[in-house]
Amino acid sequence: MSEVRRSTGPDIASLVAGVVLVCFGVVLLLDQLDVFNLRFAAVGPLVCAALGIILLASGLGRRT
Repeated sequence: MSEVRRSTGPDIASLVAGVVLVCFGVVLLLDQLDVFNLRFAAVGPLVCAALGIILLASGLGRRT
């Protein structure tokens, strides 16, 4: 019979997604506090970068 491996480490994709969302939330909070002024031209690339990081982390997490 085959043994089922259980992962004891954290899920890398979920960890990276959580960190990215927290960082994005901090950026939006700083915008609301007028620390700096964001426009969609700045937010659009940030969202694309965040999604790319999450996809990379999930792809790398499946290999291990």
